[in-house]
Amino acid sequence: MDEDTPVKVHIYDLTKGMARQFSQMFIGKHLDGVWHTGVVAYGQEFFFGGQGIESCPPGTTVLGPPDSIVDLGTTCLPREIFLDWMNGMSLTTFKGSRYHLLDHNCNNFSNEMAQFLTGKSIPSYITDLPAEILATPLGPQLRMMFDQVANSVTASHVGLDPSRTFGPSSARSPSFDAEEEELMAAARAAVEAPMPRATARVRDPDDSGSDTDEVFQAVSSASGSDRKKPYVFSNIDVTEAYSQLQRGLAGVVPPEDSEILDEVFEFATTTEDNHLALSVSRNHFTFLSDILVSEELGGNLKIQAAKMLQYLVQASPAISVLRMCLEHPIMEYLLVLGKQRNPEPHELCEALKLICNACSSSSGLSWVTDEAEWADLVMDQKLSNVLVTVQFCAWCLAKPSKDVQENAAKLTFNLSSADIPDNLAVLLGEALLKLFANSSSQPQQLSDAVVEPAVAALTSFVELSTQLAQSDRIPGIDWTALQARFPKSKDQIAGLIAKLNAAKSSKRAATTTNT
Repeated sequence: MDEDTPVKVHIYDLTKGMARQFSQMFIGKHLDGVWHTGVVAYGQEFFFGGQGIESCPPGTTVLGPPDSIVDLGTTCLPREIFLDWMNGMSLTTFKGSRYHLLDHNCNNFSNEMAQFLTGKSIPSYITDLPAEILATPLGPQLRMMFDQVANSVTASHVGLDPSRTFGPSSARSPSFDAEEEELMAAARAAVEAPMPRATARVRDPDDSGSDTDEVFQAVSSASGSDRKKPYVFSNIDVTEAYSQLQRGLAGVVPPEDSEILDEVFEFATTTEDNHLALSVSRNHFTFLSDILVSEELGGNLKIQAAKMLQYLVQASPAISVLRMCLEHPIMEYLLVLGKQRNPEPHELCEALKLICNACSSSSGLSWVTDEAEWADLVMDQKLSNVLVTVQFCAWCLAKPSKDVQENAAKLTFNLSSADIPDNLAVLLGEALLKLFANSSSQPQQLSDAVVEPAVAALTSFVELSTQLAQSDRIPGIDWTALQARFPKSKDQIAGLIAKLNAAKSSKRAATTTNT
């Protein structure tokens, strides 16, 4: 197991003290410095300039030793995963042609890298500096001077160590030494299980065919496996989703946002080095989630954006990026859906599939069921990923749509693999019990595709939560009739009944003893 790696920010004053002495006189505002930063991790210092992302031994840039160092703690990400992410960034968000001294500079890169590795930002006095300078009366004139400084620093960077540049041309340079070649080979093999390829077929939303028309991984609860195999919806036509988004957003979003969509599609359809899993950034998730929560865009565009996300979240490194998104874009989408009076069943299904797919890896399940609290500024309340997910899932189980119930049951099964808080296990368990209780009056609502994952999930929750197993609020359910209607799940239902009866007997015995 890899040890945690220290992460530090090296901070340099490009003016070598002149800003501190003369800034008040020249621009009417005191500045302690004009800052350049690099992030030190895995034994290298990484920085961004006109040549793209580069690296060198810590403290050996032409700027000399850093003026100060900020310790951000450690990261547990393997070096190979980090380098693949870095190479992806060098081809997209932080390629050299996108460098701008004021708007997209070394400090923006350092902040992105710091958040990716540790979830922490670099000091705000650094990232806020351009806006502060441009707000002064001399701001417009200073832009020319800064451009000159940028050209000088960029020219110097070329001589640092070109063999370690992350741009696409040097990534295949014959000047790589044996150690670098070996490291890059390890990076390409970092993802043990490659991402599923996008397929040419997608289920028609109006298709009322059999349950086998939906492509997902089969449920397995065989003994000997530490984690039950989750439901994963892998039959995603990324090309069609991209085409519909491209047409629907034409003239609606600015060109730079269209480029983000193009990047997502490029990642999803590129097989070389598995770029999808390791090149996706916060920008891509934010862009797609903005479509999901938009009040102006139509439902079909939201469904297509959800499909793109369904594909992206199957990659563990993409989950790492989501952990760094302070806006919690996917969870915010679930909150928006949950506030709608009459949401479209099709959109609910796609949202449920999205969270199901996020549970396809251990890291994804951990993210979905994360109990760390974050603030919902709109509702002024504290939430967590697991709370939002469980409430949304329970809400969907109560919907009249058979398809929504089916996908909610599958998500409930995926969640049952995690050790979720007892009160939330009770919430999901009671939602499943109500689903079974209501089936006596609406038998057409249930199918094997609902019952199998629902019974398996409920059994897990009963084992997890004594409160659920002994609850007096369990509705009357004709389990014998349920077994007769669904013979495939007969044994599972029998096992569930036995656990419920055992829990009730234990409760009665405890009550008698106390009496």
